[in-house]
Amino acid sequence: MKQHDQNFLLKRITKKKNTGAQAATMTPKVKKGWRRRPAEADYLEMMVEYNSEAMALLLKTAAGWVYCHNNWEHEKLTGYSQKAIRNQPLKTVLGEAYFKVYEKNADDCLKSGKTILFKAKACWNGQIRERMCRMTPVSGATQDYIVVTELNTTVIKDWMAKNHLATTRFDAMFQTHTATMLLIEPASGRIVEANPAALAFYGYSLEEITAMTIDQINTLSKAAVDALRHQALAGQQRYFLFPHRLKNGEIRMVDVHSSPLELDGQPYLFSVITDATEREQNAAALYQEKERYKTTMEAIHDGVITTDAKGSISTLNPAAEQACGWQCIEVLGKPFEAIFRICHEYTREPLTGLVAGVLADGQSIEITAPTVLFKKDGEMIPIETSIAPIRSQNGSIGGVVMVFRDITLSREKKRRIEYLSYHDELTGLYNRRFYEQYFSQKEIKLIHPMAFVMGDVNGLKMTNDVFGHTIGDLLLKDIARTLKRTAGARHQVIRWGGDEFMIVMPGSDLKDAEVLVRQIKEQLKDICINGTIEASVSFGMALKQSRDDEPGPVLKKAEEMMYQIKLLESKSMRGTTINALLAALDEKRSETKAHTLRLSDHVMKLAERLSLNVEAKNRLILLTMLHDIGKVGIPDHILGKPGRLTEEEWQIMQTHSEIGYRIAANVPELHVVTEEILHHHEKWDGSGYPSGLSGEKIPLNSRILAVVDAYDVMTHDQVYQPARSHEDAIRELRAQSGSQFDPRLVDRFIDQVSHW
Repeated sequence: MKQHDQNFLLKRITKKKNTGAQAATMTPKVKKGWRRRPAEADYLEMMVEYNSEAMALLLKTAAGWVYCHNNWEHEKLTGYSQKAIRNQPLKTVLGEAYFKVYEKNADDCLKSGKTILFKAKACWNGQIRERMCRMTPVSGATQDYIVVTELNTTVIKDWMAKNHLATTRFDAMFQTHTATMLLIEPASGRIVEANPAALAFYGYSLEEITAMTIDQINTLSKAAVDALRHQALAGQQRYFLFPHRLKNGEIRMVDVHSSPLELDGQPYLFSVITDATEREQNAAALYQEKERYKTTMEAIHDGVITTDAKGSISTLNPAAEQACGWQCIEVLGKPFEAIFRICHEYTREPLTGLVAGVLADGQSIEITAPTVLFKKDGEMIPIETSIAPIRSQNGSIGGVVMVFRDITLSREKKRRIEYLSYHDELTGLYNRRFYEQYFSQKEIKLIHPMAFVMGDVNGLKMTNDVFGHTIGDLLLKDIARTLKRTAGARHQVIRWGGDEFMIVMPGSDLKDAEVLVRQIKEQLKDICINGTIEASVSFGMALKQSRDDEPGPVLKKAEEMMYQIKLLESKSMRGTTINALLAALDEKRSETKAHTLRLSDHVMKLAERLSLNVEAKNRLILLTMLHDIGKVGIPDHILGKPGRLTEEEWQIMQTHSEIGYRIAANVPELHVVTEEILHHHEKWDGSGYPSGLSGEKIPLNSRILAVVDAYDVMTHDQVYQPARSHEDAIRELRAQSGSQFDPRLVDRFIDQVSHW
């Protein structure tokens, strides 16, 4: 044997025998052998000596195979000691009937140079024993040996029986178990084996599924499947949740419990697969249900407080947090009544035991009494609330839920609605509905005497048309305040319609009504809107003399009287209103009365040249005075602007002719000039405003005024331009003749002014 082989054997033998912490114990013979340089046979003997199996050395001699050494295990098996067996032939040790099998296999082993395993019988200690024998050749420098290992076939058979039983049991379990099982090759992911349950689950035959890899079933990416498979092989992860595709294309969620194992020296992954689709669907449905619950709890405007079975707070939704001032984290787990105090709104008597009562009897309660809840800061809020038990699936009570609503705003809205039901929104006075409800009371109908006063605001329509409804509303509010203040708390002041008011005076006669009307008229003199609009109201009155008089007919008499007085006052009022408007216009516009006088002089002279009749001349004078009356409705900053108007400002300025038209339409005496006021800014070619009339469709007086007014404006200073010369004005009139102005009127006017 070579030296390094001998050293290897020494190390192997020493390691084999030294299984504990103590030093290896050697026989004196071995120790003695160590004192000199060991021979090849010594090493072989040492190898055999310290092996746990029954081993012996055979040596080939001229007489045949003989034993040269055996170990203690072999001695126990055969009954031959090391001394007794040395140089004994096979025939002697094994017996006449059995040695030839050993001899033949020894020859074959030596010849082939390979280990041989065979079954043989031998007669040892008077017993015939069947053994498995392993022969291994060992070639030395000078001679060859055979290492014989006797294997106990009884032990092997027992092991094989047990192994067969385990294999049979595993195979039975694999084939008959209802769980889906796969055996997978880790390197490639190839499915090596599948049990019948797997075939039924996936829908493949055994031939089909064993021709597939696991990534063809797993819908994750191949890279992800490979990575997770190697984690399972390394024992880093054993449980997985995967989406697997069945043969019919259906995707099922599965739990995969995968463990590495070794078969015939090869690593595999043994996977037990459970269909988790229904569980995952239920989990998803539960999650969605929780999300819906959470969303509902967050979105609902009512406060929601829940407790557990002991009455300790478990949740507050955002509305409850906002209403009571507590955050859920602050009160979680605390007793309900230690945090939330609920009392009767009027008596302040605490309402205790609400949660405990519901937990005890399992009955829902709705608190109908006026109730308040104390907030975190001690402030009280009125609430409407109900408390109900929370039941589990088996019917037991697991807690309560209290739903409450802060009714502060709803109360205010209710009061507002009730107020508006009986009050006029603009003036704050009672309305017709109040009148009907007031006289639906039997005791009110029996009151007598009772005076009814009806009032109608004069000129409200004109005010709205000229100055807008905002100014008209201010006028109505001022009148309403005056009526209410003067009438006092004893009498009921009602806004009857748009511009009509009524005063009901229980216990008063007509004299009392006359006194009240005089006082009101005196107070109305103090009203003046925008320094221009004065308040004027026509009043009528009637008396309910007996308890049998119905209020309707009495009211009608008061209304008829009011209209009679209004007819008498209206003409005077219209005149007053027009004069007030003209006075206001004079204050607002830059033109002077001299401008009006000059216009009047020019138009009358031109009218003479045109041979107009008296009626046309009178309308022309009236138009000259009132054509710009609509400018009372134009803001001062636009009327008095020294520079050029913006497009928006110019659009506003152009509305003055329509405003003037509406003013004149409200005064019967001015109806004759309404159309002429409306169209005095139209142009001959149709490019004027507001209607775009052209040519002779424009009223004659409007065309006359347009020429004369343009000349006078050009020859006198304006806020936006200085005066131009007479010659420049004439040239401009000629330039605009046929486009802006009537050519015939331009020629007549130039002829007229050239003789001045």
